[in-house]
Amino acid sequence: MRSQVKWGIALIVAGCVLLVPGIPFLLFYALPLILIGAALIVFRGREASIEEVHAVKEQ
Repeated sequence: MRSQVKWGIALIVAGCVLLVPGIPFLLFYALPLILIGAALIVFRGREASIEEVHAVKEQ
């Protein structure tokens, strides 16, 4: 499993743990963690494709 996926899962779990108590102000901390974790998982392969395109343009 790639590092981005591990961090993404960890951040999503941390965000969900903060949501469990149901304290409304923790939503301000939980929501960014969940969004960042989801973004890490969704965009995990982008840097490889960007590097490939950059290498082709240099040639």
